[in-house]
Amino acid sequence: MNFIETIKHDVEKHPVLQSTWLKQRNLSMSFEDLLLWLSQEYFVSIGFVDWFLLVAAKTEDQKAKIVLVENIWEELGEGKIAETHVSILTDFLNQLNFDFLSHKMLPETKTYLEKMKSVIDLGFFYGLGALGPANEYLLKLEYSQISDAYQKLKLELGLPEGKFFQVNLDADEGHSKRMFDLIAETAITDESKKQVIEGNLLALDARLDFYLGLSKFDESRLKKVGS
Repeated sequence: MNFIETIKHDVEKHPVLQSTWLKQRNLSMSFEDLLLWLSQEYFVSIGFVDWFLLVAAKTEDQKAKIVLVENIWEELGEGKIAETHVSILTDFLNQLNFDFLSHKMLPETKTYLEKMKSVIDLGFFYGLGALGPANEYLLKLEYSQISDAYQKLKLELGLPEGKFFQVNLDADEGHSKRMFDLIAETAITDESKKQVIEGNLLALDARLDFYLGLSKFDESRLKKVGS
């Protein structure tokens, strides 16, 4: 197994893809589940662009900066505000009549964002591991599960087209390939490879906090219903 295959394998076998919340929604997802996941992913989408900017600032390699900025530019709708990923998600939530006035970040979502920032702060190659395999590649595997669950829910409830999911799945396919190519080109020493691997694993572990928050929210919601 070569280096790139190793870090892909680390993502595919990581417990985050087997988290209780995610596995349960593969079987059945409610409208409330959908809003919960989207509402917390909203905060991640905002932080996502900042992470790329921070990593790009940690290298003098111009080719690397170009790849990272290309990904950022596409996340930002190539300059069209209505086509940024955050705008598309905001529109989707509005179509679902989500109440932004009561929108709050869960403590565990905050912890996830803070941990991601701390991984990136460790250095450029840690950041590549955190952004490439543990985000672009992971999200493709995550979003496909949520997207499949949404398609079932959409048929049941007559919900709008999930443009948000398609845009992200299409983008993540190209973005993850770009990031893996960049990692292969730049992480050529044993130490840089070690840092990519560690950054990947630290970011994957951090993502567990995101799903822990969703599970805790569900538990508190059930207690309120039962009381």
